[in-house]
Amino acid sequence: MLEEALALIEEQGNAGFTLREVARRIGVSHTAPYRHFADKRALMTELAIEAGAALGAQIAAALDAAGSDLRARFLGAGLAYVRFALEHPAPFHVIYSSEVDRDDPRVQAATSRNLGMLLDFVGEAQRAGAFPPGDPMALAVPIWAMHHGLAGLATSGSLAKAGPLELRQVVDDAHARLLDGLLKPSRPSR
Repeated sequence: MLEEALALIEEQGNAGFTLREVARRIGVSHTAPYRHFADKRALMTELAIEAGAALGAQIAAALDAAGSDLRARFLGAGLAYVRFALEHPAPFHVIYSSEVDRDDPRVQAATSRNLGMLLDFVGEAQRAGAFPPGDPMALAVPIWAMHHGLAGLATSGSLAKAGPLELRQVVDDAHARLLDGLLKPSRPSR
């Protein structure tokens, strides 16, 4: 049922599908989905929880693969976010859908986990003296906005002319420019 819902979202968008259509496509009665989900919002919420976990796992793997180098970790996480959006467009859009129950504790936990990785990164960079001190969230928001903006451009086709290598270059360049702007300037030697 979840796979078919994602396929419908891929074809028609979040607003373009119903539980009745999901049931028809998987060959069950139109009431069968209601045995598992109270309504479309509950189904969307479940999809968002799964997608959030998958996105978090992809970002965590990129951070781990980059080792301890701040720049490599930053660029790797940014590229992982954009790649997830390109490779899994329906789940990516569901994560941010207004049809998801944001008060569901499982949604809140998934959001906290993913945002927590970013806040941990910012805190790590602050402790290393690379980022300025202060509220980590004040630095996390522009980073998240950059990730999300690039993902939106990529999934909308605005970066369609870029092949995989060119896309990586565009994403890395944009993230590197943001990172360079966030880094504390080193004191000039006297």
